[in-house]
Amino acid sequence: MSAPIPVISDTGPLSYLYKLGRLELLRQLYGRVVVPPAVVTELGVGHRLGKDLPDVAKYEWIELRAPPADALKAIEGLGAGETEGIALARELPGALLILDDAEARRVAQGFGLRVTGTVGVLVLAKDRRLIGEVAPELDRLSTFGFRLAPPVRMAALLRAGEID
Repeated sequence: MSAPIPVISDTGPLSYLYKLGRLELLRQLYGRVVVPPAVVTELGVGHRLGKDLPDVAKYEWIELRAPPADALKAIEGLGAGETEGIALARELPGALLILDDAEARRVAQGFGLRVTGTVGVLVLAKDRRLIGEVAPELDRLSTFGFRLAPPVRMAALLRAGEID
């Protein structure tokens, strides 16, 4: 049997899924999720600012893993969590990277990496019958400040079979 595909998450998807009460979807869909140290740091900063964010140390299915220092050199202009996540994904063949930031996604795809985001996780969760509908989750995400362009929302709802 082959090893599972490594799944790496940035800070945004972890925090948005947590706020939705849907962080467990990551475990149900992927088994294990890897986060780089910068993501843990970013979540810690949010905690200190009083934000309700996940403490990844409390989840046995979330693994902390640092990318090699030399892998960071080719990535510029992104946040630390995105940079480390992309660097880590470049070191793990076949990895799936969960990112929401459009520029980070563009950079990751430029390296030939497989990318999804919070919305993609929700659509997959519906496909696997782990949630009933995507639209209410997208509505709730917007109350947390999640920005979703109308065409992206329509594409997600079309993919989820919630619109024609």
